[in-house]
Amino acid sequence: MKRTELARKTAINPGTKRLRQSRSTGKPTVAELARIVRVKHLGCICCMLNREQGMPTAFFGTCEAHHLLSGGRRRGHTDTIGLCQWHHRAVRPYEALTQAKTIERFGPSVATGSKPFHAMYGSDDKLLEFQNALLAQVAGVG
Repeated sequence: MKRTELARKTAINPGTKRLRQSRSTGKPTVAELARIVRVKHLGCICCMLNREQGMPTAFFGTCEAHHLLSGGRRRGHTDTIGLCQWHHRAVRPYEALTQAKTIERFGPSVATGSKPFHAMYGSDDKLLEFQNALLAQVAGVG
């Protein structure tokens, strides 16, 4: 069977630069990068909220920076909160636990559904406000 080539209506010009389809906000500035590093070292704010309620903590130590979104696009590098692997990407801390049991024990993950996540922990703006208050508190101590 002979293969036929698909005909294009317009030719592709190899010299033209295509825009990348992503949610990237570009490289962070030195100040934005310093903030992200501080956010990661503070730990997961959802695990902090869980501890206040007497719930166990999914992960200890440094966490990941979660960029908050608006309309499916990143709001910027200053709009980041610290989330552990579970609360950010739904990486279970214990393989023996099912996803349902992990949600029951540690609370929902933003990756498993934003509605239950926000119902338990609050809106993105409330979480960002909490994160900024923690950063200000740590800056005032040091």
